[in-house]
Amino acid sequence: MLLTGLHAVLLVPYTSRSIDSALDTTKYILLNGSNGGPTQVNIQNLSATQNTQYGGDSAYLVIGSGNGQVSGSFNLLDFPFDKLNSVLGYKTDEKGIAHHGNKTIAPYYAMYVLSHDKDGKAAWLGLPRVQFARGDVNPQTNNDNTVTSTDQLTWRGMNRADGDIFMQGTESTETTEADFQTALFGKQILTSLDGDGTPAAPQG
Repeated sequence: MLLTGLHAVLLVPYTSRSIDSALDTTKYILLNGSNGGPTQVNIQNLSATQNTQYGGDSAYLVIGSGNGQVSGSFNLLDFPFDKLNSVLGYKTDEKGIAHHGNKTIAPYYAMYVLSHDKDGKAAWLGLPRVQFARGDVNPQTNNDNTVTSTDQLTWRGMNRADGDIFMQGTESTETTEADFQTALFGKQILTSLDGDGTPAAPQG
Protein backbone atom coordinates (compact mmCIF):
# COMPACT_ATOMS: atom_id res chain seq x y z
CA MET A 1 0.00 0.00 0.00
CA LEU A 2 1.58 3.26 -1.16
CA LEU A 3 0.83 5.98 1.40
CA THR A 4 0.80 9.65 0.46
CA GLY A 5 0.66 12.40 3.04
CA LEU A 6 -0.08 12.58 6.76
CA HIS A 7 -3.45 14.22 7.31
CA ALA A 8 -3.98 13.83 11.04
CA VAL A 9 -3.09 11.92 14.17
CA LEU A 10 -5.63 11.18 16.91
CA LEU A 11 -4.47 10.15 20.40
CA VAL A 12 -6.86 8.70 22.99
CA PRO A 13 -5.66 8.01 26.55
CA TYR A 14 -6.35 4.93 28.64
CA THR A 15 -7.98 5.44 32.02
CA SER A 16 -5.21 3.48 33.78
CA ARG A 17 -2.11 1.36 33.10
CA SER A 18 -4.00 -1.89 33.62
CA ILE A 19 -4.02 -4.19 30.56
CA ASP A 20 -7.83 -4.35 30.60
CA SER A 21 -8.44 -0.64 31.24
CA ALA A 22 -10.82 1.34 29.04
CA LEU A 23 -10.12 4.35 26.84
CA ASP A 24 -11.15 7.81 28.01
CA THR A 25 -12.69 8.95 24.73
CA THR A 26 -13.58 12.41 26.11
CA LYS A 27 -9.90 13.39 26.49
CA TYR A 28 -8.75 12.78 22.93
CA ILE A 29 -5.97 14.85 21.33
CA LEU A 30 -6.39 15.68 17.64
CA LEU A 31 -3.28 16.85 15.78
CA ASN A 32 -3.69 18.05 12.21
CA GLY A 33 -2.74 20.92 9.92
CA SER A 34 -4.45 23.44 12.21
CA ASN A 35 -3.24 21.98 15.50
CA GLY A 36 0.17 20.45 16.12
CA GLY A 37 1.20 19.93 12.50
CA PRO A 38 2.32 16.26 12.44
CA THR A 39 5.05 15.72 9.85
CA GLN A 40 5.97 12.03 10.22
CA VAL A 41 4.94 8.85 12.01
CA ASN A 42 7.51 6.08 11.87
CA ILE A 43 6.55 2.49 12.75
CA GLN A 44 9.28 -0.14 13.15
CA ASN A 45 9.73 -3.80 14.08
CA LEU A 46 6.21 -4.99 13.26
CA SER A 47 7.23 -8.61 12.74
CA ALA A 48 9.03 -10.96 15.09
CA THR A 49 12.64 -11.79 14.28
CA GLN A 50 12.72 -14.68 11.81
CA ASN A 51 15.00 -17.60 12.62
CA THR A 52 15.81 -20.33 10.11
CA GLN A 53 15.97 -23.87 11.50
CA TYR A 54 18.12 -26.38 9.59
CA GLY A 55 17.60 -30.09 9.20
CA GLY A 56 19.21 -32.54 6.81
CA ASP A 57 21.81 -29.95 5.80
CA SER A 58 19.16 -27.58 4.43
CA ALA A 59 16.75 -24.93 5.62
CA TYR A 60 13.82 -26.82 7.12
CA LEU A 61 11.54 -24.09 8.43
CA VAL A 62 11.45 -20.43 9.40
CA ILE A 63 10.23 -19.54 12.88
CA GLY A 64 8.96 -16.00 13.34
CA SER A 65 5.36 -15.91 14.51
CA GLY A 66 3.82 -13.07 16.45
CA ASN A 67 4.88 -9.44 16.55
CA GLY A 68 8.22 -7.78 17.13
CA GLN A 69 9.01 -5.03 19.62
CA VAL A 70 6.92 -2.45 17.82
CA SER A 71 8.27 1.06 18.26
CA GLY A 72 8.93 4.24 16.35
CA SER A 73 8.97 8.03 16.37
CA PHE A 74 6.45 10.81 15.99
CA ASN A 75 7.43 14.22 14.60
CA LEU A 76 5.38 17.40 14.89
CA LEU A 77 6.01 20.93 13.81
CA ASP A 78 4.49 22.29 17.02
CA PHE A 79 2.95 20.06 19.67
CA PRO A 80 0.59 22.24 21.79
CA PHE A 81 2.23 22.78 25.19
CA ASP A 82 -0.53 21.43 27.42
CA LYS A 83 -1.15 18.39 25.27
CA LEU A 84 2.57 17.59 25.06
CA ASN A 85 2.79 17.60 28.85
CA SER A 86 -0.23 15.29 29.13
CA VAL A 87 1.19 12.77 26.64
CA LEU A 88 4.54 12.66 28.46
CA GLY A 89 3.03 12.51 31.94
CA TYR A 90 4.59 15.79 33.07
CA LYS A 91 2.94 17.39 36.12
CA THR A 92 1.83 21.00 35.69
CA ASP A 93 1.75 23.25 38.77
CA GLU A 94 -0.58 26.17 39.52
CA LYS A 95 1.76 28.55 37.69
CA GLY A 96 1.54 26.50 34.49
CA ILE A 97 5.08 25.12 34.79
CA ALA A 98 5.50 21.50 33.67
CA HIS A 99 7.71 19.29 35.86
CA HIS A 100 9.52 16.09 34.81
CA GLY A 101 11.46 13.91 37.23
CA ASN A 102 12.06 10.49 38.72
CA LYS A 103 8.35 10.04 39.52
CA THR A 104 7.15 10.79 35.99
CA ILE A 105 5.15 7.97 34.38
CA ALA A 106 3.81 8.57 30.89
CA PRO A 107 0.24 7.29 30.33
CA TYR A 108 -0.79 4.82 27.64
CA TYR A 109 -2.52 5.99 24.48
CA ALA A 110 -4.19 4.52 21.44
CA MET A 111 -2.78 6.20 18.31
CA TYR A 112 -4.77 6.65 15.11
CA VAL A 113 -3.08 7.86 11.91
CA LEU A 114 -4.95 9.10 8.83
CA SER A 115 -3.11 9.03 5.51
CA HIS A 116 -4.17 8.36 1.91
CA ASP A 117 -3.26 5.82 -0.73
CA LYS A 118 -2.05 6.59 -4.25
CA ASP A 119 -5.65 6.97 -5.46
CA GLY A 120 -6.53 9.51 -2.79
CA LYS A 121 -8.60 7.08 -0.74
CA ALA A 122 -8.28 7.19 3.04
CA ALA A 123 -5.78 4.83 4.63
CA TRP A 124 -5.58 4.27 8.37
CA LEU A 125 -2.90 2.98 10.72
CA GLY A 126 -3.66 2.13 14.32
CA LEU A 127 -1.50 1.42 17.36
CA PRO A 128 -3.88 0.19 20.07
CA ARG A 129 -1.53 0.81 23.01
CA VAL A 130 1.60 2.97 23.06
CA GLN A 131 3.66 4.96 25.53
CA PHE A 132 5.49 8.12 24.47
CA ALA A 133 8.91 9.37 25.52
CA ARG A 134 11.00 12.42 24.72
CA GLY A 135 14.65 12.48 23.77
CA ASP A 136 16.30 15.79 22.96
CA VAL A 137 15.14 19.38 23.10
CA ASN A 138 17.32 21.25 20.65
CA PRO A 139 16.79 25.02 20.25
CA GLN A 140 19.33 26.67 17.95
CA THR A 141 20.42 30.23 17.31
CA ASN A 142 19.10 32.04 14.26
CA ASN A 143 21.51 32.76 11.42
CA ASP A 144 20.51 34.34 8.10
CA ASN A 145 17.22 32.49 8.37
CA THR A 146 14.98 31.81 11.32
CA VAL A 147 15.70 28.39 12.82
CA THR A 148 12.85 26.46 14.41
CA SER A 149 13.02 23.51 16.77
CA THR A 150 10.38 20.86 16.05
CA ASP A 151 9.04 18.30 18.51
CA GLN A 152 10.01 14.65 18.22
CA LEU A 153 8.66 11.92 20.45
CA THR A 154 9.58 8.27 20.44
CA TRP A 155 7.07 5.62 21.34
CA ARG A 156 6.90 1.93 22.13
CA GLY A 157 3.92 -0.29 21.44
CA MET A 158 2.36 -2.90 23.70
CA ASN A 159 -0.20 -5.59 23.01
CA ARG A 160 -3.77 -4.78 23.85
CA ALA A 161 -5.74 -7.23 26.01
CA ASP A 162 -6.94 -9.00 22.84
CA GLY A 163 -3.35 -9.38 21.59
CA ASP A 164 -3.46 -6.68 18.90
CA ILE A 165 -0.48 -4.34 18.57
CA PHE A 166 -0.98 -2.86 15.06
CA MET A 167 -3.89 -2.34 12.67
CA GLN A 168 -4.22 -1.01 9.13
CA GLY A 169 -7.09 -0.39 6.77
CA THR A 170 -7.99 1.40 3.57
CA GLU A 171 -11.08 2.88 2.02
CA SER A 172 -10.28 0.98 -1.18
CA THR A 173 -11.59 -2.21 0.49
CA GLU A 174 -14.82 -0.40 1.46
CA THR A 175 -13.71 0.00 5.07
CA THR A 176 -15.14 3.24 6.51
CA GLU A 177 -13.83 5.78 9.01
CA ALA A 178 -16.41 4.52 11.50
CA ASP A 179 -15.32 0.89 10.97
CA PHE A 180 -11.67 1.60 11.68
CA GLN A 181 -12.24 3.89 14.66
CA THR A 182 -14.58 1.30 16.17
CA ALA A 183 -12.00 -1.46 15.72
CA LEU A 184 -9.32 0.67 17.40
CA PHE A 185 -11.24 2.64 20.03
CA GLY A 186 -14.36 0.55 20.57
CA LYS A 187 -16.54 3.23 18.98
CA GLN A 188 -16.31 6.10 16.53
CA ILE A 189 -15.01 9.22 18.27
CA LEU A 190 -14.80 11.78 15.45
CA THR A 191 -16.67 11.89 12.15
CA SER A 192 -14.18 14.42 10.74
CA LEU A 193 -10.50 14.97 11.57
CA ASP A 194 -10.39 18.48 10.07
CA GLY A 195 -10.00 21.58 12.25
CA ASP A 196 -11.05 20.82 15.82
CA GLY A 197 -12.68 17.58 14.66
CA THR A 198 -16.35 16.72 14.65
CA PRO A 199 -17.41 14.47 17.57
CA ALA A 200 -19.67 11.56 16.71
CA ALA A 201 -23.17 11.60 18.12
CA PRO A 202 -23.44 9.86 21.51
CA GLN A 203 -24.37 6.22 21.19
CA GLY A 204 -27.37 5.23 23.21
